[in-house]
Amino acid sequence: MNSKNAIIYLLFDQKQFFEECPKGLLIPVLITLAYTLLSIVFLIPADPFMAVMTVIGGVIGVFISWAVVAGMFLAGVKLIGYAKCTYKQMLAVTGYASAILAIGALLTGLVGLIGTVDLLMNLAVQGALMFWCIPVWVFGIASITELPPKKVFTCILVPMILMIVMSVVSYIMTASLTESAAIYAGSESGSAAEYKMSRF
Repeated sequence: MNSKNAIIYLLFDQKQFFEECPKGLLIPVLITLAYTLLSIVFLIPADPFMAVMTVIGGVIGVFISWAVVAGMFLAGVKLIGYAKCTYKQMLAVTGYASAILAIGALLTGLVGLIGTVDLLMNLAVQGALMFWCIPVWVFGIASITELPPKKVFTCILVPMILMIVMSVVSYIMTASLTESAAIYAGSESGSAAEYKMSRF
């Protein structure tokens, strides 16, 4: 399978992709690293120290998230599907979903260069990307277990619901903090204006 076909299969024909894809963690690690860099490149500050800290924090955060998702999926297929597979295998197949997330990070970053990305729009994009990742997870996990795709979907349904809930909660908290900050900034501006008026 050449590189062009591999990309097409990974994005649009996941069953075929996992029938032919190479085994091991190297390629998923590289894809996840590329996704990490794309997700933070538009956020890197000008200060060198802060830029380094942003990159390090971004890489650590994404790889921890990957490890947690793989762990939840592994628990699901072992507890519900009674499947035999290793954590390393689960890491490898779930890591390929980073290719789809990288596309989303690139599009979001480009839109952010044009104007501000609305929080609700960002949540919608995350939801769409997650649904696009589902076939990757399902056929990837099916390729390392003896479970049929429908059974795999049932096994990972609870972790996916948890991820959706976490995304919604994160959106609500971010929106609330943003609104509070705007109100605080407005009140500060008003106080400053009143102070200036009182001087005359």
